[in-house]
Amino acid sequence: MTLESIPLDGTNGVRIEILESSDTTLVIRWVEPGRCHYGEQRWRRRSAHTSGTCAVSRRKIRRGDAVFKPAERPAPANASAMICADILEPLLEAA
Repeated sequence: MTLESIPLDGTNGVRIEILESSDTTLVIRWVEPGRCHYGEQRWRRRSAHTSGTCAVSRRKIRRGDAVFKPAERPAPANASAMICADILEPLLEAA
């Protein structure tokens, strides 16, 4: 499904914009001032391999939770970032 851009406020000043989505893939614009900028970065849905924090909601992520993570190779500067899949479902349905 292609949707209009959905802007989100991430943690630590990160600006995240969902440009395209499907059940298993997102295309995101990720802007982290002073660190990195990805205009069209592909993220894939998978199970979290480690615990962490959602880049959008700051919710705790446990190993095994459904998340979206950057899928680019070589690993980008934001490779450890995760977005909880369940917080995106209402946003994507509304778009």
